[in-house]
Amino acid sequence: MSLLSTSKPVVLLFAGQGTSTVGMGADLWDINHTTRSIWDCASDITGKDLRRLCLKGPMNRLVQTSVQQIAVSVINTTLYTLWCEAATGVDIVGSCGHSVGEYSALYAAGILSLEDMFRAVHYRAELMDELSKCYKGSMLAVKSLDYASLSALIADSDLPLEISCDNSNQQQVIGGVPQLLNEFVPLLLQQGCSSIKLGVSGAWHTALMSEGVEPMAQFLRGLQFNQPRHQVLMNVTAQPASDADTIRRNLSLHLTHTVKWTDSMTHFLQAETPCQFVEISNKAYLTHLLHDYPMYKPDNGVHCRQLLSRMA
Repeated sequence: MSLLSTSKPVVLLFAGQGTSTVGMGADLWDINHTTRSIWDCASDITGKDLRRLCLKGPMNRLVQTSVQQIAVSVINTTLYTLWCEAATGVDIVGSCGHSVGEYSALYAAGILSLEDMFRAVHYRAELMDELSKCYKGSMLAVKSLDYASLSALIADSDLPLEISCDNSNQQQVIGGVPQLLNEFVPLLLQQGCSSIKLGVSGAWHTALMSEGVEPMAQFLRGLQFNQPRHQVLMNVTAQPASDADTIRRNLSLHLTHTVKWTDSMTHFLQAETPCQFVEISNKAYLTHLLHDYPMYKPDNGVHCRQLLSRMA
């Protein structure tokens, strides 16, 4: 019998970067042979000692995207594998990953193999890290504004900033040159909005990453994309994709386009049959965002660790 008691279809949500902490994943890598093999696979492909980096940092190294993206992905994958062992017989109808978490969602759907998923994330992370050194950028999380309102405020400011992530009708993330973001903060304060600088090393999902789109596309052409076991909503379109070329194109444009998380969650929340959201991440974040949606019922979201804690 499954440890997850639900008759509802399940939608898996995979976290992206931005919430890293020293020590993350330390409780996961040595649980059994399967978890050890996942961490070994990621370390072999990247050439990084991920156990040591996650355990000891230092933090300024851990937040570098070349480390953080693969660290997030290996934690997501490990938790997903453990969750699957506990939640047998569950009807998974969809998955969606926030930013780099999209690669974990593709793996969960069987579109990418474990090895190819880590290869893609490693290439993406190294590429974005190099671009961030050439085109300095930063990101701010903005509370109490929806996408349309923030877009209008940016347009009125005449500052070349972009909305990187449309997370909910109460939270957006903007990216751009640090000096320009600093100039924009007083305008946010005038609107009664708070902002938090994110622990990332570049302005992801903005034009500052434009030079990476074609190299990313070329790299992805060398990977095999399989037919999905369940629906995967892509960040760039907030629509499901199953065609390999479409998925490759979306993943490439992902570097410069807004993460349409609000539209993706609305898609699932408006489904004819209510679903159970399960967040796969080191710590809860995406399930908290669901509370910003009027149609969301609080008992329809759970973090994977709540299930796994019952196994201990």
